[in-house]
Amino acid sequence: MKFKRRFFWSLVVILIYSALAVTSVSAHALLVRSNPEANAVLQQAPVQVELFFSETLEPTLSSITVIDSNNRTVDAGDARVDPSDPRRMTVTLHALADGVYTVSWKALSTIDGHQTVGTFPFAVGDAIAAAVQAIPQSTTARLPFSALLSKFLLLVSLTILIGQRLFIWLIWSPALKANQNPSRAIDKPGIWATLYRFGLVGVLLSIGIGMLAQAGQTTGRELSFPWYPETSRILAETRLGVVWLARLSLAMFGVWLAWSKESLLKIWIGFIVNLALLFTVTLTSHAATEVRPLLPMLGDWLHLIGMTFWLGGLVYLFTGIRHIQQSEDVQRSRAKLISFLTSRFSIHAVLFVSLIGLTGFYSAYLRVGAWSSLLTSLYGHALLIKQIFVAGLLAIAATNLLVISPRLKRDSTQGIAESSIVARFGKILILELTFAGLLLANVSFLTYIPPAKVVSFNTDLRSRTSVDDLRMDITISPGRVGQNTFTLKLSTSEGQPVQSAKEVLLRFTPNQGNIPPSELELIGLGDGTFTAKGAYLSLPGSWQVQAVVRREDKFDAYANFDFTLRSPGSAEGSSTIPRQAAWLILLIALLCSSLTASIKAHPALRLGIGAPLALLMLGLGIFYLRLPVSVASVANPIPPNSESVAAGQTLFSTHCASCHGVAGKGDGPIGLTLNPRPADLTQHAIPGVHADSQLYEWITNGFPGSRMPAFKTALSDTDRWHLVNFIRTFAPK
Repeated sequence: MKFKRRFFWSLVVILIYSALAVTSVSAHALLVRSNPEANAVLQQAPVQVELFFSETLEPTLSSITVIDSNNRTVDAGDARVDPSDPRRMTVTLHALADGVYTVSWKALSTIDGHQTVGTFPFAVGDAIAAAVQAIPQSTTARLPFSALLSKFLLLVSLTILIGQRLFIWLIWSPALKANQNPSRAIDKPGIWATLYRFGLVGVLLSIGIGMLAQAGQTTGRELSFPWYPETSRILAETRLGVVWLARLSLAMFGVWLAWSKESLLKIWIGFIVNLALLFTVTLTSHAATEVRPLLPMLGDWLHLIGMTFWLGGLVYLFTGIRHIQQSEDVQRSRAKLISFLTSRFSIHAVLFVSLIGLTGFYSAYLRVGAWSSLLTSLYGHALLIKQIFVAGLLAIAATNLLVISPRLKRDSTQGIAESSIVARFGKILILELTFAGLLLANVSFLTYIPPAKVVSFNTDLRSRTSVDDLRMDITISPGRVGQNTFTLKLSTSEGQPVQSAKEVLLRFTPNQGNIPPSELELIGLGDGTFTAKGAYLSLPGSWQVQAVVRREDKFDAYANFDFTLRSPGSAEGSSTIPRQAAWLILLIALLCSSLTASIKAHPALRLGIGAPLALLMLGLGIFYLRLPVSVASVANPIPPNSESVAAGQTLFSTHCASCHGVAGKGDGPIGLTLNPRPADLTQHAIPGVHADSQLYEWITNGFPGSRMPAFKTALSDTDRWHLVNFIRTFAPK
């Protein structure tokens, strides 16, 4: 009795620790780096704030705000997630005076929907660096209990649904066939059909709670109501909403299969539907955030399948044995049948546990990284607690395989119908089911903890080649349109660094557009490394970068490197999500109408609930399908050739130079009298900082929060694009 009490309180302590530990930090889109850096003191004011996160972000529900020391907003309100790199979020700044500024950001992960908020300071001009560095930066997150409840309920329900078919296929049916005189009374316990329907109801309930909890996270509530705008935004405008709607469609299809006339084909289709439901859990897991997610996601799905057999099989093993014990027709073969079930389940459990172990080790390798992280990170602590539950289940399974099963076989051979070991085995199964529930609760917690190993995604462009007696390694960082750092490492064929070179150049030639080649001289660092910065990759697409190395008493060495740069503002990213959501809502409407027609219930119930729900889904689907597709950016239709640049220069001199100055630095005669001062175009014109469509939009409608007028009626579309092409020439080389 004392042991049971100690065991109970030990479990309570472990669960309380898990709950407190996990809810203190919950979201996954963690800030990896920023430009400007946190607590930095800058001599020149930045033109934008650039944040990089560990996961892709939802564009419609992520934002950045920058305020000054007087709590006034100094950004242009154009925070956006880069479609070509959805882990990057930027916001444009007005001309900043000297002072301390605070960046506040909100990031919603597009994979799992978890939200983080944070702040950090930076300073411009004369500021005491120690004082700025002493200002704390923060990252906080809130995890609703309803979200944890939803995930736990979903895992338990899927364990019941998938575990039943696997248990019948692998354990129950072979056991009945092996029994010499199988009775129709033990063909299938009646409670299994009830468990299956409870599992389907649990999935639907978890989806409902989960969607409302997800929408509530965006506003700080525990739950959001279905008619709140954030709920519709989550469902219709985010990838996560599409996953939720797909999960709901699959669950409703599973309900329709379960309530319709049973057949072997429908049973196996239902099993496939349940496996697809389990895969939607993988779609919102840590595995889906990997750079190459195919193998991690496959491993995560197999890990979940192994758990559903092992833990779900325990439920059906327990209920199956109870059913056999209560059956009067199998008194003589009771011990033999239970012995067969136990031994066969134990053998298959070993196979599935091995699968769980292999995939779990692979997952831990990806998300923990080092052994020390198990003891020093929150994720490691929760993972160790999970292993405690797994170890308990393995110990019980070993007892069943090595002690209980042999004794049951001995009793069956001796013809003992009523054995005390059977009753003891039932109590052990109850303990095993308790451990299984605790394990699923811990797994639910683990999905909300940031991994111990946070990968900073590298977009650098790299290449290597050998020319004559030289080996050249080139790195372009960050490898995007606009400002980059170019590094060329020279070594001999024997691997020795080339200490001296008379001149090292890079020549940049685009393979599209009428743009002449440009040239950059690299500065030697003395160890065979030559480097320089500049905005020489000014367009997306294919580029040839030629390295030229000139040395004394040797022929010049030339090497060509080919790179492809992604577009900094593709409009294809999230524009298709509302259409996907619309089609899924229409599918849900069809399933609602099918269930209303097929389920046997009172007509008032079917027509009072089912029909209005089907009509509501149909209306919502048509509404979202008819919404216009938003276009995030428009490609510049005019190539930046010499004719366009010359036309833009004439327009700039007439309409812009008086404020922005001849060189575009914001120092024109009128601009010096304005407050705030006009923007320094030499920084805004750097390719990659803003897309051409963004510059065009500001010329068309004016810059928010400034004295810049709108030129929508004063200049034609073509003239405004000429201006964009000329403004690009202000970018420093």
